[in-house]
Amino acid sequence: MRRMLAYVFVGLLCLPSLAAAQNLKIGYVDLQRALNESTAGKRAKEDFKAELERMEQKLESRKKEVERLREELEKKGLLLREEERETLERDYRQKLRDFERLYKDSQQELQIKDRELTARILEELRTVLQEIGEQGNYTLILEGNNTVVLYGSKAIDLTETVINAYNQKGSKISFKTGAAPQTAVKN
Repeated sequence: MRRMLAYVFVGLLCLPSLAAAQNLKIGYVDLQRALNESTAGKRAKEDFKAELERMEQKLESRKKEVERLREELEKKGLLLREEERETLERDYRQKLRDFERLYKDSQQELQIKDRELTARILEELRTVLQEIGEQGNYTLILEGNNTVVLYGSKAIDLTETVINAYNQKGSKISFKTGAAPQTAVKN
C-alpha cells in the first residue's frame, strides 16, 4: 500500500512537468549559414574580398621593389665598390624588413576587420532571432551547428526564416571602410 501511494505521489509530481513539456517550443538556427547566405553577409564577403585584393596589389608592388633590389645586388654586387655594395645591401635589408612588416600588419588588419564585421552582423542576426523567438512563442532556440545540435528535424530549423527576416529588415552596418554608419541598408 505504501508503495502504491509512493507511485501515485511521484505521478502527481510529474503531471505539472508533463503539462509544461507540451507547451515547449524549440527551434534551431545555423548561424554560420545565415551569416554566409544573408544579403549583408554576402555583401560583407564581397567588400572583404575587394579589400584583400587592394592590399595584395599594394604588397605586390612592394614585393617587386624588394625583388628588384635583390636581383640588382646579385648581379652587380661583385662589380660594385665595397661602400656601394654595403649601401645596396642595407637598402635591400631595409626594404625587405619594411615589406615583411607591411605584410604582417596587413594580415592583422584584415583579420580584425573580418572579426569586427562578422560580430556586428551576428549581433543583428541575434536581434532578429530574439524577435522571431518572442513572436513565435519559442521556449528555446539553439544554434544549429554540429557541435550543439546533433540532430534536428527540418520542421524546427529556423535558418531560412531568420535569413529572410534579416534580409527584409535590412542591415544598419556600413560596408565602406572609414565611412559613417548608414541608418538602414535594405538588403
